[in-house]
Amino acid sequence: MPAFVKKKAQGARLVAPKIAAQDAQNITHQLAKIGGNLNQLAHHANQGGQIDPQALKDLQNEVQRVWQQLT
Repeated sequence: MPAFVKKKAQGARLVAPKIAAQDAQNITHQLAKIGGNLNQLAHHANQGGQIDPQALKDLQNEVQRVWQQLT
């Protein structure tokens, strides 16, 4: 069970994230784009296609950029 659920079930007080609403919207948009790109790559791979290693690296870099915004 995720730690978040355990803490909430045990009555722990959750701290509100320290991120502005606009920043949260931007991150949500970035994550949606990443998800779409990942879905396209997975679909292509499942069709037997070759995945460009640079495309995977670019996607990994984008995830890293979003992660840095959250930390």
